[in-house]
Amino acid sequence: MRRTGASRLGGLLAILATPLVAAPVKRDENILFVPTVARDAQDGRVRVPIEAWVHEHEPRRGAMRLFARWLDLDLGALEAEERERFSARTQLFRVDSERGKAVRVRFADGSEQTLPRTRDGGRSRAEMDVPAQVVGSHGRIDFEAVLPPEDTRHIIGHAWHVPATGLSVVSDIDDTIKHSHVGDRRELLLNTFLRAFDAAPGMAARYRELAAAPGTRFHYVSSSPLQLLPALEAFLADAGFPAGSLHLRETTSLLRLWRSESRAHKHAAIVALLRDFPQRRFVLVGDSGGADPEIYADLARAHPRQVVAIAIRDVSGEGLDAARWRSVFADLDAGLWQVFTDADGWRQDDLARATTQR
Repeated sequence: MRRTGASRLGGLLAILATPLVAAPVKRDENILFVPTVARDAQDGRVRVPIEAWVHEHEPRRGAMRLFARWLDLDLGALEAEERERFSARTQLFRVDSERGKAVRVRFADGSEQTLPRTRDGGRSRAEMDVPAQVVGSHGRIDFEAVLPPEDTRHIIGHAWHVPATGLSVVSDIDDTIKHSHVGDRRELLLNTFLRAFDAAPGMAARYRELAAAPGTRFHYVSSSPLQLLPALEAFLADAGFPAGSLHLRETTSLLRLWRSESRAHKHAAIVALLRDFPQRRFVLVGDSGGADPEIYADLARAHPRQVVAIAIRDVSGEGLDAARWRSVFADLDAGLWQVFTDADGWRQDDLARATTQR
């Protein structure tokens, strides 16, 4: 596609607006590291993608009040805990992203590397090959931002080393492992920004059973926005879910949450995992409230040797024998997929057989 004069001019202005010399991160600026997936590289090393977002928190009380009005909320009438939660979960929508910043990271072995200076949206990304000994328990790779001497903060990031072979559990979050009520927009937003997160009963225990097998890794692929990363990581830990990589959707507006781009985001994120780990077996877990069944069925057809099981939690009340399932999974092996209403109904024996036989 040919670029117009206006688009070329816009690109040139964006380049000129980025400082030629990277500046250090200031004490009033923050770094958010996105949990990524690391894979084996040559010579016994591990390739670690590092994604950093440099931003400065802004109060923007007016924006918070505007969003509260959109939800028909009276901030003054909220309990202190609710008001604090609402402020925390909307904070990363109320930031100034910082261009031209240098982010340097240090790994557990003491080695250091610098990312390219931040560009649009305060973001920087690089892949770094590091010694395999930096891989900790359960495949976690920790690193820390190297800050100026006068800055005493400890800003930690992590990636998850995924072996070439083994089992990968790809899980949706909203209405699969966390009650969100995606089908009711107001309830979804209230559950996301105002209320304490509520885990689906029994799902964490089921996931821990799957995690017991050596080499198992978890990948949480969700249409939730990246700005909810800290809250979602805390939820996974507090509810007892196995830790893993998070693949959230990029959005800059509170008003564009969970729109139609979500299907494309999920599909692309899972395809990337399938592409990067062609020898691993994948279990796809989702719910019936959105397009998870259709997405997973398409992926199973395209990657029949990798997708070994599909589990769908029925949150829409369609029933285990609904016509939807016969249509969506019509040409797939009946032993490949299952629909369940609660964790107790998830046939783990069938799942275990699928993951060992395929």
